Amino acid sequence: MVFSKAANMEEPIYDQLYKYRIDNAPGKSMLGLKITLPPGGQTPPHTHQGASVAASVLSGAVLNKMNDDPMTIKRAGDSWYEAPRCRHRISSNFSTTEEATFVAVLILETEKMDALVEKHGPTGLVLIDEEYTDAVAEQMSKLKAQS
Repeated sequence: MVFSKAANMEEPIYDQLYKYRIDNAPGKSMLGLKITLPPGGQTPPHTHQGASVAASVLSGAVLNKMNDDPMTIKRAGDSWYEAPRCRHRISSNFSTTEEATFVAVLILETEKMDALVEKHGPTGLVLIDEEYTDAVAEQMSKLKAQS
C-alpha cells in the first residue's frame, strides 16, 4: 500500500509473523502480523476482507475507532477485536515522536486468505475504503498537474 505524499501520511510497516491452517476449524487459516506505525503514522479507513481480527498493542499507544463506536486509546498490553466486516475508521499512532507496534491475528477462509496473500502479500487483507481511495486518487491527480 502506498499512501505517501498523496495521502499525506506515513506508511505502516507490515511484518508477517506466521500463517497456519487451523486444524479444529476446517477451511480456516490464521495470519499473524506485526504492524509498526511510525510517529504520527496511520492506516486509512479499512476492513479486512471478512476476516476476524484480534490485536494487541506491544509498544506505544494507538488511537482506535471501530464502526460508530467511540474512539479509544489502546496502550501497550491493551487489545481489541474486529468482527468480520467491521469498519476500522481510525488506526493512528497517538505519538508524533515514538513508534507504536501491535500484533494482529486475522482468521479467514484458507482459500481466500491464500489467494489474497499470494497476490498482494499480507496487506491484501487490508481493504481500504473506496471513498478514501477516491480522495487519494483526486489528490494524486492534483499533484501530477502541479509537476
